[in-house]
Amino acid sequence: MESISRLNKSIEYLQSVIEELLPLLKSNPDDFALKLQIENYKSEISNLQKSLHDANLKRNKEIIALRLKGNIARFGTFPLESVGGITNSFSNALYKTSQFLQYGKKGGKKIESILKNSLDIRLEGMASGSTIFYISAKTSPDIFGKSLIQNSLENTFELFSSNNEMELMENIEKVGVKNSKYFSKFLDELVKDDLEIELTWESPDYEAREWIGDKDKILMFSNTFKSIEVSEPEILNFQAELITLSLKNKIEIRDIETGQIYSVRYESLFTEILKGFHIGELRDVTMTKTTIINTVSQKEKIEYNLLEI
Repeated sequence: MESISRLNKSIEYLQSVIEELLPLLKSNPDDFALKLQIENYKSEISNLQKSLHDANLKRNKEIIALRLKGNIARFGTFPLESVGGITNSFSNALYKTSQFLQYGKKGGKKIESILKNSLDIRLEGMASGSTIFYISAKTSPDIFGKSLIQNSLENTFELFSSNNEMELMENIEKVGVKNSKYFSKFLDELVKDDLEIELTWESPDYEAREWIGDKDKILMFSNTFKSIEVSEPEILNFQAELITLSLKNKIEIRDIETGQIYSVRYESLFTEILKGFHIGELRDVTMTKTTIINTVSQKEKIEYNLLEI
C-alpha cells in the first residue's frame, strides 16, 4: 500500500489537473475526449481516496508524546494534580482546534459529543521511569480518507513553530483565534509548575514533528495569547470571482465591485461544496471579517471566514 503522504500528494495533483481542464471543457462543451479524460481522473481520485481511507484505518490512532522537564519532574515520578492539569488542558486544546477546523464557529453539546466519540483523546500511558506522557487519539478517517485529528495536529505544530510574536499572530488562525485561550491554559499549567516541554508526534509521512518549549518560548507564547483581543465579527456580503481553490481550508476571491482580493478560510464542511466550483466563477459570498489586536504591541491582523457561497 502506498504511503499516506504519497496518496495525499497524488490526490492533490489530480485535483489540480482537473481544475486546469475544467475551463477548457467550459469553452468546448462537446469535446468528448476531454470529458472522458476528466471522468477518468475523477475515478482515479476515488480509488486513491479509498486507499487513503484504508491506510488511515490501518494507522488506527495518533500518539503524541509530552516530555516534561523541571524540578517536579524528577526520578520518574510526577505530582498527580499536575498530570491532570497538563494533559487535560492539552487534550482540550486539540478538541477545540478540531471543532474549529470541522465546524468553524458552530458549537453545542451535539457537536461536542460527536467530536469526543470520533477523536477519543485519552492518556495512553507514561513511560516507565520517566516523565513522558503519551496521549492518543483515533485517526478516524472520513469517507475521503482525511483525518480531522491529523489536520488538528499539523496545525498545532505549525502554531508552535512560531519563533516570535509576529509569526504567532500569523499562525494563530490555524487553530482558531478564540481557541488561543485553550492553548494559553495549557501553557499556564507549565508555567505554574516551572516546567519545560518537548512535544513530539510522528506524522503520516513518518516525519517526526517536534516542539521544544523552553521557559522563554513558553512565556512568549503565554504572554502573546494573553494580550490578544478579538473584535466582534463584521458580516460582509458581495459578489465575488473565485481566483484560487485550495483543499487546505482557504480560497482566494475578488470583490467584483471594488476589485479587492481576499484570502478566506473555510471550515471542512464546505470542502465538498467547493469541489463543484471552478476558478473564474462568480458567486454571491457572505463572510466575516475579524480583527485580531495585540494590546501590548498594537499590531493587528485581519481574518476572513466563509459563511455562505
